[in-house]
Amino acid sequence: MRTFHVFNVDSSIEVLTKKDSYPLFHSFLKIKNLNEIDLSMGINLFEQIAKPIDKKKFSRNIYNHYKDCDFYSKFKDDHTYINKYRDEKSYLKVKSSCIKIDTNRNNPEFFKYLKKNHSLFVCDFNNKDYFWISDI
Repeated sequence: MRTFHVFNVDSSIEVLTKKDSYPLFHSFLKIKNLNEIDLSMGINLFEQIAKPIDKKKFSRNIYNHYKDCDFYSKFKDDHTYINKYRDEKSYLKVKSSCIKIDTNRNNPEFFKYLKKNHSLFVCDFNNKDYFWISDI
């Protein structure tokens, strides 16, 4: 199972890190692993590199995109795509800080929808994998 965190990166940071995205991944990893004492500094850094996600708007848009698909279901801000023919189980949760996708695939169905936004940066912290959604 893979866990992808998808961040909406500020456009100026996107321009700076588009060709070499390791520093961006490293920054998100450092923020993720901060302790409580340094949390305020991490929040400040996060707000400089990432933009908040409009949860209601995003959930509505992804629902409208997949609502006619038999493999898709939604409950509040939790979206599920289970396709037994592709052997895929993907769970997407919308948060204001990021979109979290738990899946058994390297390239889940939800990535097709997310590719519409070129400012999205994907991190799999457990597997040290990172990429711009537009690069897949």
